[in-house]
Amino acid sequence: MTHLFILNRFAGTKDNTASLEQKIHALDTTDEVIVEYTSCRGDATAIARRYAEQKSPLRVYACGGDGTANEALTGLWGHAGCALGIIPIGTGNDFVRSLGCDSDAFLDVQKMIDGTTVRVDILTCGEHLGLNVISVGYDCEVADCAQKIKRLPLMNGSLAYKLAIVYCLFTKRKHTFTPVADGEAVALMDGYKTQMLCVAANGMFYGGGIKCTPQARLDDGNIDFMSIPTVSVPRFAALLSTFVQGEHIDNPKLPFVVHKKCRSMQFIDDKPLKIGIDGEMFEMVDPKVKILPSAFDIILPV
Repeated sequence: MTHLFILNRFAGTKDNTASLEQKIHALDTTDEVIVEYTSCRGDATAIARRYAEQKSPLRVYACGGDGTANEALTGLWGHAGCALGIIPIGTGNDFVRSLGCDSDAFLDVQKMIDGTTVRVDILTCGEHLGLNVISVGYDCEVADCAQKIKRLPLMNGSLAYKLAIVYCLFTKRKHTFTPVADGEAVALMDGYKTQMLCVAANGMFYGGGIKCTPQARLDDGNIDFMSIPTVSVPRFAALLSTFVQGEHIDNPKLPFVVHKKCRSMQFIDDKPLKIGIDGEMFEMVDPKVKILPSAFDIILPV
């Protein structure tokens, strides 16, 4: 068995990789252990793919956030004898929240290399894979805007994200795309004209702990689709805590929230759409999302 740790020193609010590497080198194992660092976007994919072509069985541990895990999955995809573990040192770390284990256990590298595996579903969107959540609308605009604000002098990531939330709340709430679930258009409730946000989810959480799809399961073979139409700023502000806690689904006070399980989703518009895949932004035309049941092995800590 080979254990490959891919460390992203740019994940999270500070670089924790030096102390993590010390723990990796102190592991109690006779297996081969390798440490690699990423330097730019796409590196985790290239590193995982290179070792997957040479080593089997191979366990790869993505040390970063959901984006690093997604890249590692992409590199391992299509190679036999591979499993993916996640050491959550990123900002959001939403995928591991749905795995049902104590989140601190994922940070224990000894528990991870001694861990078991579970088979989970995988999302696809065009040529991209998704572990957790694919989203369209307001939240994608916030993420895109935050990246632009972060480039300004004296601006940090947390402040940039907060400013983006406020700015987009007043300027990017209205979206004209039509969601299509299993080939059937999802109509807006009477009185609403545009969509605010939609997710096609495998996991329950996104956005750093927002419980967007509380009924989602990683191994049920379904996409959990959830959408919220464009509401007023005061209404959205009142809705926010309910949304974060996952109490917006089947809530009689929020009849405009749509939730359903399906096997495929498409978002149709007359222009390219910004789409978030495990927190990474892309631009696509009429993106289609599918679910691949029981498609990949994920490592759980003992």
